[in-house]
Amino acid sequence: MLPPGTPPIVLSLAALLTLRQRAGRLTAAGQALLAALPFLALRLRGIRRRLQAAEGRHPGTAEQRALCYNPSLRQEDFEERFIGKADLDSKVFDFIVVGAGSAGCPCAARLARTGASVLLIEAGGEAHRSPLAQCPRRMWQMWQSEMDWGLRSTPQKHLFPEGRIIDLERGKTLGGSSTINYNMWVRGAPEDFDRWATEYGCEGWSFKDACENLGAKRGDYNAASITNVAASTQFNTNGPGGGRQDSFTAFIEPMLRWFPKLEVASETFCRKLVMEQVGGKPRVAGVVLELRSGEVVTVKCRGEVILSAGAVMSPQILMLSGIGEAGHLREHGIECLVDSPSVGQHLQDHPMLPLLLAGNEKAKELSPRGWIQNSSGLHAQWFWQTSVDKQREARLQRPVGADVQTIFLHRLDPSVATKVSVTLIAELFKKFVPDLRANYGWSSVADVMYKVAEVLRSSGSVCEELASMFSITSLNNHPESRGTVRLQSSDPHVPPLVDLNFLAEKADVDTLVEAYRMARSVAEQPSMKPYINFDVALPMPDPSSPDEEIAEFVRAKATTTWHYSCTTRMGPIGDKSCVCDPAGRVQGVQSLRVADAGIMPFVVSGNTNAASVMIGDRVGYLIAADFVASTKDLQPVPPPEQPMMPVAVKASL
Repeated sequence: MLPPGTPPIVLSLAALLTLRQRAGRLTAAGQALLAALPFLALRLRGIRRRLQAAEGRHPGTAEQRALCYNPSLRQEDFEERFIGKADLDSKVFDFIVVGAGSAGCPCAARLARTGASVLLIEAGGEAHRSPLAQCPRRMWQMWQSEMDWGLRSTPQKHLFPEGRIIDLERGKTLGGSSTINYNMWVRGAPEDFDRWATEYGCEGWSFKDACENLGAKRGDYNAASITNVAASTQFNTNGPGGGRQDSFTAFIEPMLRWFPKLEVASETFCRKLVMEQVGGKPRVAGVVLELRSGEVVTVKCRGEVILSAGAVMSPQILMLSGIGEAGHLREHGIECLVDSPSVGQHLQDHPMLPLLLAGNEKAKELSPRGWIQNSSGLHAQWFWQTSVDKQREARLQRPVGADVQTIFLHRLDPSVATKVSVTLIAELFKKFVPDLRANYGWSSVADVMYKVAEVLRSSGSVCEELASMFSITSLNNHPESRGTVRLQSSDPHVPPLVDLNFLAEKADVDTLVEAYRMARSVAEQPSMKPYINFDVALPMPDPSSPDEEIAEFVRAKATTTWHYSCTTRMGPIGDKSCVCDPAGRVQGVQSLRVADAGIMPFVVSGNTNAASVMIGDRVGYLIAADFVASTKDLQPVPPPEQPMMPVAVKASL
């Protein structure tokens, strides 16, 4: 029982975390939380020392990693095989690829196979082979960890509560976001790529062309279902060792032994591009890099620089280098070398509506093994079309694919408790202390939040409850709202301002309202009812409620799917609304391309990792073909129907 005079902050914390008193007592989780508070205070003593050590260091260094919101890795989890060294400034490369993520790795691999010298740069460390990264089920624990950039959105004026800020997960390690993502390989609808080619002037990007770089000619291992075999291993989810295979492991690691001209530099931060004038036109001649020691070096490039830093970081590097909207660059004291107003514009993401349902004792008996063996259980995914999208099709007079992707997950891993608990505690602390994280700073409160969540995560009651919970998550794959990526400062260490502009368009809200009703309808079908505990009333509106009430719920719960794209979109040559041409070349600049999700004309209808790998592979193929055609005595370029894919493409790529 809580004694008289209990501080209001403790009462509020207990209420916020739903640690209700039962018969005058706190739940087990509540007791554990209160018991841990004295120990949490001791953790604050080293905060100032860590802040001082990190001052002036670039975001990928160990000192900066120590300030992360959710520390989850040990120092020994970070290898040091590829740390960038000062002798880089004495080298000249044929190609420099900035970003060793989903797109950068296949792009660099394509280029290296020609025999050219290639430098692959990664700002983050080398944690891609850590036990945490290798275990697919632990994906939630990597949120705001040492492998995450820790970015946050600007306040979202169309979400509830108004001004809600969203955490933007981005991989900060070799492999990039393919090392921390949610393990899904989804190509996107054929209609997406065909519209890129026909409606958006991106010749060579039709679905037929894209399939050459997506590995489409590989076998489809679904023979068991076709021949009515009752049980078989699902090749779509299983792979050698059962671990995650990130893009660095898949594309770069196998090549390092055989292609000595391929060089990797980790913990090496790209500050900006080196620009020069050739024939009165700007040309990129190299990159300015910051090593983990703090030393700044300039690395020259005789060929092309390829930005594969993602749809958030690539436009930031462009703007810091003087490529962007002239007025915006002048605001930050940056000389505009190329006036390209579309840099950082047209940001798209898939708004996500997660629902959490309470299972009963029968639900606990279901094992994920059954789904892996014969597709039984509460795991499923399907794509379907709302009435909103059908109207869109009628307006465009052509098919556009499914606009909603619904995902069922059962037996959530205990690591999800970290994300849920820390988020809830953060909401409480905003009422008592300044939210320094809103200004992209860090406070000692972050350490307290994590330790409280750690206590909850480790409690047996939390793990037991998660064993019976399952989620139904719906994604709007055809969002109409558009956001922006803008500079916050001319200091490259300061992250950009990312405005998702979620749910600004009514059609996006209407889509998720319909998706909510569909999800609830499926949950109440006879096949699912036996597993749901309807006595536990989780806060969500009745499906028969008016649209306005469900719309409020949607605005309160909608969040990111981490599929940022279209900020450097490609289009016809000379089109000022497009940053790149269909070959990824930045228009108005020589020797510079972008190869990541940012060049999508519009976001694909599904998870973006597979499409990002395809983009990196295809742009790399186009560059390599041009390079070999102009250079003698080099390796021939493999045709695109022989894609640079790993021997076993796993769902966790």
